[in-house]
Amino acid sequence: MPAVRRKIKFDNELSELLKVFEKGTSINEEGQLQFHYFDHDGLERILPDAFDVDKSFTNRQVRYLLRQALWNSRKKGTLTLDGVTSEAQRLATEQLSEPPKSYALWTKFRARNMSDAETFKIRWGGVRLESAHHLPRHMALKEFFLNGHGNVYPHKPVFYGHLIARCKARQPENAARQMLDAIDLFMAVFNMYRLFGRRTWTSSPQAEAPLFNGPYQFLFKGKESLNDKEIWYEPEFSESKWDSSPLTMAEVTKTLPTVRKALTKLAKHPFKDVLIDVLKLMQNGMASRDQSYTLLRYWSALERLYSESNSREKSYERIIKRATFADDDKLLSHWIMRHISQLRNEYVHAGDHDDDLHVMSQHLRLLLSRHVNHLLFHAPKVASHKHWLAIVDLPSSENGLREQKVLINQRMRILQQGQKTKRSSK
Repeated sequence: MPAVRRKIKFDNELSELLKVFEKGTSINEEGQLQFHYFDHDGLERILPDAFDVDKSFTNRQVRYLLRQALWNSRKKGTLTLDGVTSEAQRLATEQLSEPPKSYALWTKFRARNMSDAETFKIRWGGVRLESAHHLPRHMALKEFFLNGHGNVYPHKPVFYGHLIARCKARQPENAARQMLDAIDLFMAVFNMYRLFGRRTWTSSPQAEAPLFNGPYQFLFKGKESLNDKEIWYEPEFSESKWDSSPLTMAEVTKTLPTVRKALTKLAKHPFKDVLIDVLKLMQNGMASRDQSYTLLRYWSALERLYSESNSREKSYERIIKRATFADDDKLLSHWIMRHISQLRNEYVHAGDHDDDLHVMSQHLRLLLSRHVNHLLFHAPKVASHKHWLAIVDLPSSENGLREQKVLINQRMRILQQGQKTKRSSK
């Protein structure tokens, strides 16, 4: 499969945009591209919408790749769709052929007594995660100043260990995305099972998640620190919240076997991409102290799980019906879910929020956790996301299913009779 493919449905509009781009630019005597009146930045940011590019490229890399293809094609003369696509394919193939390099990244790990416990190791895809009380010497950074950010204190918060990720990738940006995604997923699964079936109560804004990222994530290429160029940080990090009731490593260790089993099941799941998206959205919600945002992320996770992947229009009633298909008290469940959808709309459309946000967020987290757990461990014959939605759309009662079965059997007999009539008439 080519690394770059054009979405043919946009060809006519894209052709017109290329004509405008060509008219608004020229090539000087040195062969450089000159812009006159065209908003080239606007075009370059929307250009990715007209192409499918290999998933190993980040969004920013896709934008730069297509921009370079556009500029290179313009320098050759008349712009054509085939010319831009061909140049983008050449550049993508060239970049994909770069040999992978070793990268590592670490962040603080929110658990006490790491020095008293054995390290743990987790694998997800091509990423290895490992806990560490002490960092390797080349990773032990001292305080430094970062332009545009300020002083960075790698040792804070103190009295905590570290989570180290390692992988191989073409570029630092690809490596960071792989490792941060793996950390995010690990924490999502851990937090879901650590909180499984439990409600939490707090008198002040507090993240539900036992595990969430430390203030910084430091990137290395081999043993070379890249933190003068590349650094990731949590803008809303609060050390006081971090220090509020962290887990001990003994508590972490108790949950790890379930996490390993869940990740093993997830890696082989027929619609793992959907479940990964759901889990990451749940982690966003669990790690936030803003209950309005938490509710919004949980609802987005519910939409991802119970909406068709290619559907632009999402019916709240359909999502609610699907999400509550297995609940005993369906009437109460429907009312609660409708109430949650109203809270979600108030936040999105008016920024409003109510006193029961925390309670409703809890309800949604518990429901999502049950459904994700069922899909991982108790639904071995589900073949696809479409198959799962077809199952939950069936009647919920046994009588309803029997009636549906009768209708299906009747339909099958009609089809079979039609086939016999067709054969006998030949």
